[in-house]
Amino acid sequence: MTNLRRILGQAALAAPLAWALAAPAPAPAAEPARQWQDAGHTFDWVSPLPENHGRTVKVFYVCAGDPGRPTIVMVHGFPTSSYDFRPMFERLEGDFHVCTFDFAGFGLSDKPADGFVYSLSQDAQLLWDFVTRVLAVKRFVLFSHDRGDSVALRFLQLYQSAPEKPFAITHQFLTNANLFLPLANLTEFQKAMLNPASSAIAASRTTPARLAEGLGETQYSPPLPPSDPEVQALAYAFAYQDGIRVIPATIQYLNERRKFEVEFLASLSASQVPVTLIWGVHDMVSPVRVANHVWTTALAQRTAPASYWLAPCANHYLLHDQPDAIAALMRAELDHSGPAAPANLAKDACAPVLVERH
Repeated sequence: MTNLRRILGQAALAAPLAWALAAPAPAPAAEPARQWQDAGHTFDWVSPLPENHGRTVKVFYVCAGDPGRPTIVMVHGFPTSSYDFRPMFERLEGDFHVCTFDFAGFGLSDKPADGFVYSLSQDAQLLWDFVTRVLAVKRFVLFSHDRGDSVALRFLQLYQSAPEKPFAITHQFLTNANLFLPLANLTEFQKAMLNPASSAIAASRTTPARLAEGLGETQYSPPLPPSDPEVQALAYAFAYQDGIRVIPATIQYLNERRKFEVEFLASLSASQVPVTLIWGVHDMVSPVRVANHVWTTALAQRTAPASYWLAPCANHYLLHDQPDAIAALMRAELDHSGPAAPANLAKDACAPVLVERH
C-alpha cells in the first residue's frame, strides 16, 4: 500500500541485480509483537478450495476480555495482520470479548507458497469457521479494515444466504478500504505486485523492514519512523515464514474485489444489520471519495440503521492513529448513545465527525 520507490529505495531500483541477490534483512524482534504472539493460539484449518487439495494451515488467533461479555470479531487487511487491532484490544477488552485472527498468508499464520490459492471467498469461509467452530459464539459485532472489509462483505453474503443462521451479526463496522476500485489510488507497489510480469522482481527487491518502513512513512498520521514499535512489529510479521514471497499471490484479491465490488455493495444495501462506516480522512490510497460512494450507493437509502463517520486526524491505519476516539465511537454506536448528524463526537479538534445517520 506504499509507493514502490519509497519502499524499495532509489538505489534498489537503480541496481536491481544486486537487490535480487541480496539476502533479506531480518526483521527486528519487536517486543510488542512477541507479546502479541505469546498471547495467541493456533488452530488447524483445511482450505475448502479444490485448487489447494485439502491443504491444512495453522491459523493464529488472539482473544481478550471476558467471554461472557458481548463479542467483537475483528478482521484485518492487506498486507498486515491482526496486530493492527492491538490498540483496540487494550481499549475494549474491559467491556467486551474481543477476538481476531490472521488469514493464511498473513501475520503469524501459515504462509504456504508453491501455487497455494488465496481468495476472499476462502477467507470468508475461514471467518465463518472461526466464529462457529473456534469461538462458538451466537451473537457478535463484526469489525473490519482494508481487505478485511471485502472478506466481511463476502461473509455477509454467506450469512444472508444461510437458510438457518447459526449466529447473529448484531452490528457491522467498516473502515478504510478500497471497496470500489475505480475511485481508489493503487500505489506503484500494489500495481507491481499485482502484475505477474513484475511481481517476482518486486518481491525480490522488498524486505520486511523496508516494507514496514514504507507503510509507516505513508499510511500513518503522523508518519512513523523506522524505530517506532509499530513499524518493528510490522516487519516482524512480514518476516514470519518469509511472508514477502506470498504477496504476489495474496494481493490477487484486488482482481476478485474488482469482479464482485458491485455485488458486494448490493448485499450491504440489502442487509438488515446496523452498519457504521468510519474513515480516516488522510488516506490517499483509499480516499474519502470511496467512503462517500459506499455511503450513497449502499447505505444512505436502505431501511436498516446506518451511520457515516470521519476521523479527521487519522490516515489509513485509523485504529493506530486515533484509538481512543475510535473506541469511544464504537461504544457510542453500540449503546445507541451517539449524536444526531451532523455532529462531533467530542469537543477536541481530532474528534470523529458524524456526517450522516439514519
